[in-house]
Amino acid sequence: MKSYDDTLAYLYGLQRRGMKFGLRNIKALLKSVGNPEKTFPSIHIAGTNGKGSTACFLASIGIEARYKTGLYTSPHLVRFTERISINGREIPEQRLVQYARQLRTAIESVRATFFEATTCIAFLYFSDEQVDLAIIEVGLGGRLDATNVVKPLVSVITNISHDHTEFLGSSISSIAKEKAGIIKQTTPCVTGSTDLTVLRTLHRISRIRHSALYEARKLVKLQSTNVSKQELLVNISTSKFTIRNARIGLSGKHQASNAQLAIAALHILHQNPWYSRRFKRINRDTVIRGLRRIRKNTGLHGRLETLQKNRRYVLDVAHNPAAIRTLISSLNPRTFRNLIVVFGVMKDKDYVQMLREIGRLASVVVPVSPSTPRAMSENRLYRELQRLGISAKHGGSVRRGLRVANALSERPDRLLITGSHYVVGEAMNYLFKKNLTN
Repeated sequence: MKSYDDTLAYLYGLQRRGMKFGLRNIKALLKSVGNPEKTFPSIHIAGTNGKGSTACFLASIGIEARYKTGLYTSPHLVRFTERISINGREIPEQRLVQYARQLRTAIESVRATFFEATTCIAFLYFSDEQVDLAIIEVGLGGRLDATNVVKPLVSVITNISHDHTEFLGSSISSIAKEKAGIIKQTTPCVTGSTDLTVLRTLHRISRIRHSALYEARKLVKLQSTNVSKQELLVNISTSKFTIRNARIGLSGKHQASNAQLAIAALHILHQNPWYSRRFKRINRDTVIRGLRRIRKNTGLHGRLETLQKNRRYVLDVAHNPAAIRTLISSLNPRTFRNLIVVFGVMKDKDYVQMLREIGRLASVVVPVSPSTPRAMSENRLYRELQRLGISAKHGGSVRRGLRVANALSERPDRLLITGSHYVVGEAMNYLFKKNLTN
């Protein structure tokens, strides 16, 4: 592998091995390069929805506090290198080539998957660059996810709902059990969940592992107020500080809860005297700046996002029924009357329920299929829309679907693109690459 394109082709080729749950492969890979995951402090984040936003809030605050902050998230939207960054700068292409070449023998020896190889590359990069703190987002589940080799300073679990039931179980308690697999012995954990079934499961596992479990809403008091479609003002108070009218740089009231969870995780760090000294620059002012500058600091996109100069398109990576419900509740029905929705989804999702939710607000749905073997056929989505009595127009590919939707839409702020990271990523690549919001 001499070029970046060759490296991407090799890594993407590993996807044919599918998903393998368990830590055997990743442990072997990491051991082959000296266990880099043991050389940097981390915060580990699992959950159903909100992981990426919570991770980026934490990273943004760390960056504002002038700590060298690594961020590992998935999936990416436009560029593979979005997955791995330090202080908001994506891993250089040549470094990715270098690490893939270095790891190739071990990758083939253990038959590592795409995500296992990518995780090892991220950890090796963070170690070589000697980050002060790494924010690590779980890929899928928790207990058997490749990221679950880190021993974090604090574990974070966002809300939990039905998703990936074929892998994680069909009940909320079974899904919560898998997510709680990131809770380590004696390591504190904080959750943003308010579901009683989830909380019972998390408390039970925390007791077994002698880990203190905190609820974010009890550590951080929060009031949020809409300012505009693009920002929130929040009042936040902890035992350490009070913030009034802080701006959150993401749209949607649910982002206030993600910010609350991130602040709660940092509050827990400051309860430990040693960690408090190590991260003493994380304070009221850096929290305020980190919340406001999240997009600038981390490059986070596709969360109820529009363009500054063109508000015709709204993008959101909602990829399961709970996320779609949150998205729909965030849209003003009066502003978004006659909404046209470009929608695509993966085969393993509860697409019927997602379409039902979208049908509450959409005047027309344009089903599309992004360019991945995991994508649901747009013909199947179209047939389901007809069965549900929701008006639909064939879209085909994401690019063609956008053209169809544009032809249907006569006014700005009437076109929503959602259902999957893949759909939003292809749409961004086609439409917005030169005009992304700051």
